Amino acid sequence: MTAVRWWGPTGVSTAAMATSMTVLYATSALAPFLVADLGLSRAAVGGLVTVSFAVAAAVSLLAGHLIDLWGARRGLVALCGAVVAALLGASVAPSYGWLLVAVAVAGVGQALANPATNVLVAQAVPAERRGMAIGVKQAGVQAAAFACGLVLPAVAALAGWRVALRVSTVVPLAVVVAVWWWAPASGQRAAVGRWWRLSAPSGWLAWLVAFSLLLGTGLAAVNTYLPLYATQRLGLDTGAAGLLLATFGVTGLLARLWWGRWADRTSDVVVALAWLAAAAVAGVVLVFAADHRWSGLVWAGAVVVGGSATAANAVSMLIVLRRGKALGRASGLVSLGFFSGFVVGPAAVGWCADVGGWGMAWLVVAAVFAGTAMLAVRVRSASARELVAA
Repeated sequence: MTAVRWWGPTGVSTAAMATSMTVLYATSALAPFLVADLGLSRAAVGGLVTVSFAVAAAVSLLAGHLIDLWGARRGLVALCGAVVAALLGASVAPSYGWLLVAVAVAGVGQALANPATNVLVAQAVPAERRGMAIGVKQAGVQAAAFACGLVLPAVAALAGWRVALRVSTVVPLAVVVAVWWWAPASGQRAAVGRWWRLSAPSGWLAWLVAFSLLLGTGLAAVNTYLPLYATQRLGLDTGAAGLLLATFGVTGLLARLWWGRWADRTSDVVVALAWLAAAAVAGVVLVFAADHRWSGLVWAGAVVVGGSATAANAVSMLIVLRRGKALGRASGLVSLGFFSGFVVGPAAVGWCADVGGWGMAWLVVAAVFAGTAMLAVRVRSASARELVAA
């Protein structure tokens, strides 16, 4: 397969991952306009994130099996349809309640994203390039955050936030065209039975779902509270705190690319999960120490956590891809764990910060990542046992 041909499906997968997060990042980038126009509180803005990930987690129970039944092309078209509906719905929402409904629809697109793009990579990318393809497509999430933050506030300032949301529909519509060009029209059905069929995951997959739950919990906490911690405890201004979060995001993007390239050169990618989780613990310790030793340590902590915990999600998807059985369903279950962590993490760690202060909050996050490292060991041992048994 030529480089152009494998880069085509990889580009489509990357764009689809970015598309799945467009509504979430758009509402975040446009939050100041939403607050001014609809009179929203900060808690209400946070509720949009919670609803989106809660729906994504719930739909992930079935989304993977649906992709195994439908194939990547239909799944990606459904993803784009959900995002277009959510963007248009949000753009005409007269109240916060209707805005919540629109964002909830976007959660369906989030749930379909990883199963559909993983199946597309498995179908259209050669085995020796799949690690890089997974790293690139997972980086699409960070690319969406960058693009929404750069473009949409400027559009909203000129024409209003509703117009900015409508302009955003250009992205999923363009992805639909690319899907029909690059995604295979059909493939082997990887599943049978009714679309609502549920079954318990196998041993290694169950451990990987648990791993993803804790990973998402810790990562969501860092995403949510790193800028607030930097301003409240370390004395950074809002501009510097925003740059800190941007550093965290860019590091995560680069890490996903690097680890994807590394994965193409090794047969045992499972071992990387424990390394990455342990590095995330070290990064959170640096963030914690910034309040007690030197505030500059928070920058090092952001780089370390961004380069480890963010990359771990991409590596976990590659593990699912290499096992190759009921790929959509397995991807959906891993996404279920990860999205559930994003529902739990901000609320739980925020409560810890309110009750015990920032020190307690960061120690809890470090403990979560330590638990993630221990689960990574169980993933590897269970995976090795099942491969031997097979």
